[in-house]
Amino acid sequence: SGEILAMVSYPSFDSNIFNSDSRTSEYVQLLNDPSQPFINRAIQTSYPPASTFKIVMSTAMLQEDAFPSEKEIECKGKMYYGGRIFNCHVHTGHGWVDLKNAMAQSCDVYYWTIGRDNLGISKIASYAKEFGFGKKSGIDLPNEKAGLVPTEEWKLKKFSEKWVGGDTMSVSIGQGFMEATPLQLANMIAMVSNSGKIYKPHILKEVRNSSNEVIKTVKPEIIVESTIDDNVWKEIQEALRYTVTD
Repeated sequence: SGEILAMVSYPSFDSNIFNSDSRTSEYVQLLNDPSQPFINRAIQTSYPPASTFKIVMSTAMLQEDAFPSEKEIECKGKMYYGGRIFNCHVHTGHGWVDLKNAMAQSCDVYYWTIGRDNLGISKIASYAKEFGFGKKSGIDLPNEKAGLVPTEEWKLKKFSEKWVGGDTMSVSIGQGFMEATPLQLANMIAMVSNSGKIYKPHILKEVRNSSNEVIKTVKPEIIVESTIDDNVWKEIQEALRYTVTD
């Protein structure tokens, strides 16, 4: 629904210091703390989403009919490409895995193959944006970051370098240039749960006056409505369920 029930950021600080006699010195101490506790890391910082991004990859693969979900890819624990070795997190390999088992076991080789050979960065970026990555959600808190969905054009402009297959492989497992906020990842899961809808996240639920009368209520607001097929969402939901039951 977009209602945020809990939001946590570490390292944290005790807001009661602002009522203490030593608030000025304590504020300065926090301000100069190298761990920067004033930053709300749930929305004001972005990180590589890592293997959580495989949900986006799986959705794109199914919607594009890029690779049959029941067909298997062999994971030997590593891939050779561009003069380097890409190691799966299980160095002995996962063996032969289909989509359901690739997601459940978080097989890097499977998603490297799908990303590089079957989807490509343009489609990956398009679906990432459809999930709300690379843009602000509009949460009712200040200084939200948009994160980053990299593209060929972005890399050329940023580094004056061409996009290569290794870049696509890194993004395919949520690494490389890809960046997301924890809130965007929560929205990603909400989109799967809602079969294609993301609601605007908000902290405020309602405002009351001194007579305890409700003068404002925040109602659910859809900010993303996907055109992805219902059967795709159903298969992703089942695969995610299998991930935790298996």
